[in-house]
Amino acid sequence: MRYQCCMLRKPDVPPDVLARRERSRRARQRQRDGNAVFQLEANRDGILLALIESGKLTEHDALDRRRVNAALSKMLGEWAARWRNGLR
Repeated sequence: MRYQCCMLRKPDVPPDVLARRERSRRARQRQRDGNAVFQLEANRDGILLALIESGKLTEHDALDRRRVNAALSKMLGEWAARWRNGLR
């Protein structure tokens, strides 16, 4: 009986495999939600200055890459919604 219990136990999964699975899971969820990740090249200082001066970010928040990405994502989403509504 003890032997069967050990045979049924799943082997330990290496952390890098778990990380890959999690990235894949998030990518599939983005696709289901109709979202995508775009890799863009732009002038960092110009973008950050525009975000700060427009009130979208504070100077402190501009130091946090996640907050910058979130602000840019929100702005692009708002732009797309305005553009879509302008076509109607």
